[in-house]
Amino acid sequence: MKALRGGFRRRLMRRTALTALVVIFAVGISACLPAAAPPTPDTVAGSVLAAMNRDRVANGLDALEWNNQLGGLGSTWAAHLAVAKVGLVHQDLTAVLDGAGYGGYNALGENLLVGPKTMSADSMETAWMNSPAHRANILRASFTWAGVAVRSSDGKAWVVVEFGG
Repeated sequence: MKALRGGFRRRLMRRTALTALVVIFAVGISACLPAAAPPTPDTVAGSVLAAMNRDRVANGLDALEWNNQLGGLGSTWAAHLAVAKVGLVHQDLTAVLDGAGYGGYNALGENLLVGPKTMSADSMETAWMNSPAHRANILRASFTWAGVAVRSSDGKAWVVVEFGG
């Protein structure tokens, strides 16, 4: 009877040691894997962000990072503009900044554009860079994040860029 218990105890200890090694190995392997890629915008929004970042880097600034929250804010506003047909009207960013969920930002900015549905990201960026107020948002050093939204309606593209810092 005593031998049976000893054999059981040894098997249990081996099994526990093996489980511990598997866990240690799995944790070690996962620590060596690259971090999950951050969420990325769709193709058009990503192209607009890339165009803005080319201008920022050319002017000695860090690239803007994609921000899903700002992308969602822009998406909601772009959809509103496309449906309301009120022209290019900025939303009240002070109210947004004071609202719930935006406490991590010191400032927000917004660029708007409406153009043909086929307008390229580079054409959008050129239009903004030729406008002093839009250019100032793109080149504002304190902005570190951006979200871009593009909505199509009646052959037009409604583009909203939300900046945060």
